[in-house]
Amino acid sequence: MNWKPGRRSFLSSLAAAGATWFSSGTLNAAELVGATSDISKTAKGGTKVDGDRIVAIKSGLGSTGNIYAELGLTPIINIGGTITVIGNALMKPEVMELARMGNEHFVFLNELEVVAGKFIANLCKSPASHTGLVTGGSAASIVIGYAAMMTEDFESRLEALPDVTGFPRTEVIIQKQDRYPFDHQIRQTGAKLVEVETREEMIAAINPRTVAIHFCPQAHRGQVSAEETVAIAKAHNIYSFCDGGGSSDLPPKAHLWEYQTVGFDMVCFGGGKDISGPAGTGVLIGRKDLISWALLNMSPQENRIGRSSKVGKEQIFALLKALELFVNQDEDATLRIFDARAQVITHALAKLGVTALPRSGTFGVTLLYSWQWNPAKFNLTGTQVMEALAATKPVAIGYILPPNYAGSQGLRGRPDPNKPAAPAHDRGDAADVRAHSNPHSFGFSTWVLKDGEDKIIADRLLEIFSAAMVPGSIPAAKKS
Repeated sequence: MNWKPGRRSFLSSLAAAGATWFSSGTLNAAELVGATSDISKTAKGGTKVDGDRIVAIKSGLGSTGNIYAELGLTPIINIGGTITVIGNALMKPEVMELARMGNEHFVFLNELEVVAGKFIANLCKSPASHTGLVTGGSAASIVIGYAAMMTEDFESRLEALPDVTGFPRTEVIIQKQDRYPFDHQIRQTGAKLVEVETREEMIAAINPRTVAIHFCPQAHRGQVSAEETVAIAKAHNIYSFCDGGGSSDLPPKAHLWEYQTVGFDMVCFGGGKDISGPAGTGVLIGRKDLISWALLNMSPQENRIGRSSKVGKEQIFALLKALELFVNQDEDATLRIFDARAQVITHALAKLGVTALPRSGTFGVTLLYSWQWNPAKFNLTGTQVMEALAATKPVAIGYILPPNYAGSQGLRGRPDPNKPAAPAHDRGDAADVRAHSNPHSFGFSTWVLKDGEDKIIADRLLEIFSAAMVPGSIPAAKKS
């Protein structure tokens, strides 16, 4: 199996830091808000972009139909990707309908989790020895997954975490080059991380205290492959865990079963990323005994380390529908939709002599569409284009991350003067080298766009480039 690490290649770098060049770029407010905020807007084919209203709100919060404006927020047209700091993905109408249906009655959540796990295992082509679990996100899956390995079903251990005093096995091996922000969730359980670099070091690090070896495909830069990791774990009777939870591992949908085929004892995925389920959901798939112990470590159980991994029945039903839609999609057809959205923008910009570059990346999170221009015709850089898009009102196109953000990792605290700075670990993020190595180009993705937003972006880009034309270079183009 070819394990190419995913790269959130532009999730935190598309919007360059700095003040905006166009501080008051605007589109017609009614047109823009109507195209992006009206939940009953009908797309081509008669389908509703965001589903139907359940009830009309006549007073108070939500009564205007624009909850963002009511709370003083600027909504965003997402050209970056399924990023947690801006809300992950948007749920499809069918997914929201399952959440509504789930709200109709009560049910024992543990019973729901068990049947949901079987549904997940069937969709994801899991072996007969495996089942699934809906969690509070991929990070939560890591917490309760490692908790399960250490506690099993012993009540005293379940209540003790993260105090692992007296636990027989609490060490987790991880490759030094594969350290990343989400190994914090392993340490959260009280487990101790043991860093290794080579295959020989990995084997030598195994001892009676070792419980598992951790692997994350999109963070993988180390020397030991996924297959070798699993083989070593099995040979020494310890567990192996694969974090496929981030936005870089799905799509392709085949990763849902291919990661299991390698032989990991547990695999997790984010439910609110490209699966497009509720933002606060995740999928954990693994051996039935481990999954049953993981459920013991999470909500609705109390006095557990995973009590905060609370998933409502509405979220569970919605996640199952989102996963079903994701698995059953025609990925080639989906890719053609992404290409068609980019072509709308390419066609509009061609009027001004801005040309498209070849599409880069693979299907999914690394898929990037880029455009370039002759600097003699426009007083404009790629960074300025992205800043101008982000400055669009009343709905921003893309975003500028605040200075107190560490990329897509979110807010950062102030340095502790009494402690040295900790080494930085990322999850495989890498800047889009091509789009930014040429200052007269820019690029973004189209896979999270809603119907009609490609046209909004194209119109705004025409405004930006028309305003930046060198006098006499080319005639200004009208909005298409």
